[in-house]
Parts: sequence; C-alpha cells; structure tokens
Amino acid sequence: MTSDAIKVEVVTDLADAPGWAEMMREYLHFAAARHREATGEIVDPDAHMKLTTEKIDHYLDQDGRFIVARHPKGGLAGMILLQRLANGKGEVKRLYVAPTARRMGIANKLMARLEAEARAMGCMTLYLDTTTGLPEAIAFYRGLGFVDAVFDPESVQDPAIVAHLVFMEKPLADIKQK
Repeated sequence: MTSDAIKVEVVTDLADAPGWAEMMREYLHFAAARHREATGEIVDPDAHMKLTTEKIDHYLDQDGRFIVARHPKGGLAGMILLQRLANGKGEVKRLYVAPTARRMGIANKLMARLEAEARAMGCMTLYLDTTTGLPEAIAFYRGLGFVDAVFDPESVQDPAIVAHLVFMEKPLADIKQK
C-alpha cells in the first residue's frame, strides 16, 4: 500500500471513525511508555484517555477538527486533533500513525490537512507539545518548520509532566515587513 491510497478527511461524527478510541488508547500507551523510558516518570495513559474522551466533542465543533487517515477499505491508518485556543492559536494534539502504516508519508498528509484546516479557522500560529521521550516527533515537527516555544497557559496540560515536555510553534501567516 502507498500513501496515495490513503484518504485524509475531517470527521464531524465519531460514528464515521470506528476504531478511533482503540487507536487513541494505543497512542497514549505508546507515548506513556516512551515518556517513562526517557524521564523515569509514570504517566497514566488511561487517565489521559478519560480526559481525551471527555473533551472529544471540542474537536468536533467549529473550534476544532478531528482528522483521520483511512486505508482504502476504511480502517484508520492515523489521526490528529486540532483545537483553536482562546488566544487564536491552533493547538495540535495526538498525532498518531498506526505502526503498520508508518514510513509512508501519512503523518505529513495529516499535518498538511491540519494546517489547511487551521488556516480556514483563522489560526495564525500552530502550537503543540510533545514529550522529550519522542525525539523522532520533535525532529519531525522541526522538519515542518516548528520552533521551540514557551508553555502557553491557554493549553490544558498535566502539571506533573510539563517539565518533560517540549513546546513548539509554527506561524501560519507570512509576516509582512514594513
């Protein structure tokens, strides 16, 4: 299978993304394990799943986007979430590509769609955090033009892990010089 066969789309109803919860749980367990390897700290992926599930409707309304990548037969190959913060930034959350679908450009496709959606929502900047336990994610985001940033208080974050997160931003609009 090639990435050309993968369809990337915005989901507005969770019924259109069967398997999303299982994929999200897989991501959270993966990220928690990598975080523990890097920092020695234990993060409860089930608690983060509960918080994600409680907030999932925010990604389905006008201030959010739930974006999925589908295999030709409909199964999920990856997903990503976008939420417009009160300060107008677009917060990127939970980028994940299934292990069997990696190295095919799917993360790039998901990010390209997310950027287009963020622009359409009026976001001027993308903001994200990732654990220091995911150096490949940090490198991926840097390759897309993200740079280090400071913690944005508009973002909801687990205070227990903030010290081990890398915060990044990417401007979406060209800066016009006078």
